[in-house]
Amino acid sequence: MTLAHDAIHWDCNLQSALPGLWLDAHAGDAALALATTRALRQHGFALVRGLDPDPERAERERVAPRLNRFGAALGTIIRQNRQGSLLEDIRDFSDTDAFDNRGYRSPGELSLHTDPPSMLVLHCLRPARSGGDNTLVNVQAIHGHMARHHPELLRELERGFRYWIPSETEAGAGEASPWRRPVLMVREGLVSCVYYRPYIEMAAQAAGEPLSPLAVRALDTYDGLAGDARFQIQLRLAAGDTMVLHNRAVLHARGAYEDWPDAARRRHLLRLWIDAPAIRPAQPEHELGDFFAEPATV
Repeated sequence: MTLAHDAIHWDCNLQSALPGLWLDAHAGDAALALATTRALRQHGFALVRGLDPDPERAERERVAPRLNRFGAALGTIIRQNRQGSLLEDIRDFSDTDAFDNRGYRSPGELSLHTDPPSMLVLHCLRPARSGGDNTLVNVQAIHGHMARHHPELLRELERGFRYWIPSETEAGAGEASPWRRPVLMVREGLVSCVYYRPYIEMAAQAAGEPLSPLAVRALDTYDGLAGDARFQIQLRLAAGDTMVLHNRAVLHARGAYEDWPDAARRRHLLRLWIDAPAIRPAQPEHELGDFFAEPATV
């Protein structure tokens, strides 16, 4: 079956429809992969229940094979760091790990951003005691608004910025990329996004190239729109829930959370990064299967 590559059109009104968007993993691997692909092309995200038939047990070793099989049906599972990790644990390590400033390893708020690869899979083994809600933002809607009301700022985002590449061995260390990545770009009628503002600002400082007033205005405007409830939906993953995001179509954020005192009950998610060019037309400047390599050009 050939599935169309449709532009993604939704706003905050989709929030009320979320209960009906959950996909059932019991339908089987092939049917689930097809349904997930459809959802990704329609909304930029997919929500799945049933990958873990017994979510109350919350056992990584038991659910990992099914999660990996699901990810492999969507694309190519890729490494998440220079050490080659394919299935990453998303937990609060801030009391034991030197990299406690890295957002996904601490309980603090994560601002709106995209992850490097084209697709992200998050499976919830255990939720936090409170908080940790996810926010999703429609990039296509923001691009349309800026094209109508702020075309000069949109051009600045399309011009792109250098990015900070963090060290994998030394906390706080890293370097500015020698290349620029556009925040937004359009090809074949589809908007594509790569964004994490702290890395843009850190790269500018490291390179000794302060952001221009126009660039700051463009980033501020983009952040303001991304933070506008008109373009957002919110959800919280429960034990056994899985969320799939297309990183070029949707920005995501996570609220701060309060965890359980008992380490065995702490919030624990599993993350896959997937290269999936077949889901949407490839944007070479945005295909970051390997975040540490120079992007391809057209």
